[in-house]
Amino acid sequence: MKSDSRIFAPYRGLGRFVRPEWAPLTVATVLAVVQTVLALAAPWPLKLAVDHAIGDQPLPPWLSSVGPLSPHAIALLAAGAGIALVALGGVIRYAGTYLSGAASERIGAAMRSAMFEHLLRLSLRFHDRHRSGDLVSRILSDVPRVQDVLVASFQTVIPDVMSLFGMLVVLLAIDVELALAALAVIPLLAVQVMLSRKRIKAAEREVRDRHGGLAAQATEVLRHVRAVQAFAREDEENHRFRTDTAAATHAAVTALAVQARYSPFADLILAAGGGLILVLGVAKVLTGDITVGVLLVILTYLSSLYDPIRSLTRLSSVLAKAGASGERLQEVLAADEMVSDAPSALPAPPGATSLALDRVTFGYHADVPVLRDLSLDIVAGQTLCIVGPTGAGKSTLLSLLLRLYDPIGGVVKMAGRDLRQLTLRSVRSRIAVVPQDAWILDGTIADNIRFGHSTATDDEVRLAGRVALVEEFTSRFPDGYDTVVGESGSRLSGGQRRRIALARAVLRDARVLLLDEPTSGLDAESEAGVMRSLRSAAAGRTVVIVSHRLGLAAVADRVVVMQGG
Repeated sequence: MKSDSRIFAPYRGLGRFVRPEWAPLTVATVLAVVQTVLALAAPWPLKLAVDHAIGDQPLPPWLSSVGPLSPHAIALLAAGAGIALVALGGVIRYAGTYLSGAASERIGAAMRSAMFEHLLRLSLRFHDRHRSGDLVSRILSDVPRVQDVLVASFQTVIPDVMSLFGMLVVLLAIDVELALAALAVIPLLAVQVMLSRKRIKAAEREVRDRHGGLAAQATEVLRHVRAVQAFAREDEENHRFRTDTAAATHAAVTALAVQARYSPFADLILAAGGGLILVLGVAKVLTGDITVGVLLVILTYLSSLYDPIRSLTRLSSVLAKAGASGERLQEVLAADEMVSDAPSALPAPPGATSLALDRVTFGYHADVPVLRDLSLDIVAGQTLCIVGPTGAGKSTLLSLLLRLYDPIGGVVKMAGRDLRQLTLRSVRSRIAVVPQDAWILDGTIADNIRFGHSTATDDEVRLAGRVALVEEFTSRFPDGYDTVVGESGSRLSGGQRRRIALARAVLRDARVLLLDEPTSGLDAESEAGVMRSLRSAAAGRTVVIVSHRLGLAAVADRVVVMQGG
């Protein structure tokens, strides 16, 4: 039992995805059981032909009552029965395959959706530690492995166990000695399964981690392909990817070798069992204990008997192999690093636009504080410019105001209330942010402006564009606001991307506006355009600008200098 619990441990928390599909999977399993019954009947037409059409054995009572039958009639009857069994089995197999396959796809969709939703809710502390490409690999590669094995185990265990039990009952009814001889191989197979499972799982975990690393590396490089080409790093990145690919390939080949190593042993054990039954069965035919037809039935059952044994043995290997993927999914689904609402959290007060930090201490690592005992009042309706060198903690301060992180010490407040006592949605709905990297999506200019307010009308989008001075450049594009900007805004200049991000914040109509290095990396003309946009957007809002450049002080009511947190 302890060994079995270890086999299913990686899947234990995933049963909730199978439960909604219980009905179709149950029907598919029942159909598989019917197939098992048909398989039990399959050898008997052959026995009928061998013993009663070819041989001179008397017909069984249920058939002799029909009347005298010629050998040809018996052969035709046996052939017809065999064909009917196969045809009926085919129809049942089709229905079962369709039901289980459709259920499998729905289970996979539910798992992917749950993974994606959970990842969106996990705090940035979690995402800071995990590469996005590896997380994508878990959703797109590990989920299919697990969904297949969940459905396969559901459909394999019950029919195979019933098939095994049914065939053993029939074999015991035919000949006890031969049935017991057939069972002699099972302990050897059990030992082989226990020896192989742990090694297969460890090897497969290495493969999944390597593939996750490859996905992360490819995602990172392709996202920054401009920088790769600008620094002429194509050869270095190709070499790094080929090296990691070779390591992943070596891990995959090793896993295949570990898995393949045990298949010949299982086949050899089963072949030895079959050979033993053949020798004993022939001896019984020669002594007249059984007929040739009975021996054929026994040998057919033996092959069918070993099929579920082989299937269950293979399932153990598959469970061990997919267990690595199950663990990778569980690691994400079990993560609870969330910035979440307190049970007693209340909505932020209407019109709340003042913010404050009261003796706040924070660090991405507990022993390396970025902010130390920081106190700062941000007055409603004012534009505050926070300047300081790189690494002073300016962007971290904005993250705390958005409650993307909670401070280690001290309190962040909105309208005099601790953010942790306010609902996240109400706090963030009052704040719009223009990040340093601008978050431009592969879509049209209008799509990007609409990102923070998906139901906004075209007129509202254009109004926000005018406030942020986006129309200064959209008017030069043939498609205007419907211009496709490319992945990460690759067809736009830095200044154009910043203005679109600012228009997005304006459209959100939040009364608090946070801007992170809004003019960083821009030339003089683009910087002047963004400055005009800021003056236009700041009217009637509480604005916090962080920058390492003092030039932005010109649009501020108040300037604060940060140094070393």
